[in-house]
Amino acid sequence: MAERACPRCKRVTFDKVCPVCGTNTSVNWTGLIVVIDPDESDLAKELNINIPGRYALKVRE
Repeated sequence: MAERACPRCKRVTFDKVCPVCGTNTSVNWTGLIVVIDPDESDLAKELNINIPGRYALKVRE
């Protein structure tokens, strides 16, 4: 089963619908960032990530 990413919030998941924002996910994504503590991460703040998890850097629908 291929991992998928949400084009809206960029969360990486195995689900066809994003568990965070409810948008349909895509198998066409690149780059991966793992955010453990979004409050202490400058990169998470720059990417507007507020929830710990795995995120894609680029997602195409």
